[in-house]
Amino acid sequence: MASTASCVPETFMANRPLTIEELRDSISSELEGNPPLWITRTSGKYGVNVYINNAKILLEQSNFQSKLKVNGDTMIQVLHIINEVLEPVRSNSPETPIYNPNAFQFLNQSENLNLGDHRVRTFRQRIVIEKKESVFKAEGRFTFFIPVDEGFKPEPRPNMIDKQVIDGHVLPNEVLFTSPTLANVEYKTLVFSDNLKVTVSFLKAHNKVYVQSNTVMGDSNHPSGVVLAEIVKGNIPVRNGVVHLIQRPLMVVDTTVKDFLEVSA
Repeated sequence: MASTASCVPETFMANRPLTIEELRDSISSELEGNPPLWITRTSGKYGVNVYINNAKILLEQSNFQSKLKVNGDTMIQVLHIINEVLEPVRSNSPETPIYNPNAFQFLNQSENLNLGDHRVRTFRQRIVIEKKESVFKAEGRFTFFIPVDEGFKPEPRPNMIDKQVIDGHVLPNEVLFTSPTLANVEYKTLVFSDNLKVTVSFLKAHNKVYVQSNTVMGDSNHPSGVVLAEIVKGNIPVRNGVVHLIQRPLMVVDTTVKDFLEVSA
């Protein structure tokens, strides 16, 4: 695979030569640790669109096949052109290499990753206190929304992050990158039972992407209502899905959407 922009070359090498028609839910890359490349198919105006992580395959410039001789053996190569760079999870220190982390390893090693000014210590601490590590370590396909530390102000917010709120930041059986995911489509979170129901949807406006939680059915500790949070750093691939860093916790209904938009304007 190649990108129309500059790139990290090994990120784009899959360990099998697959045509677009042969691509399944994920493929392994040749990067150290073999992190997965997640495949998404959507219906477009002119047919099916195919994405690798958040990058769209330019179908008319892809599926080019060639043969290569290596030590006397003939190898098939398939080239796909994509519209943006694929960025792997990389350590910012050679002393602490990180390869193909799951979501909890990502949280645990976040200080050693290139996340800009974003920190996720508070949410990680709440996960440990509530003994919810297994949710972020689980094998499978998940979308994780991780609120950054700045979003836990004012002070009461950290104490409102209980087991149910943590589960409300996880979508099971879905790996949702921002470009291929349609806006205003509701997905069930891990909090969806007879007593408490929470969904999540994406919203795109003014060149920004937001995630919106909707506590459809609340209880005494989790009031019904909508919470809107901007995705401040999205589309971070991990071994068990994708991570999006968000501006503030979901499910904590302490401001209105109108207040949020006025502050964000």
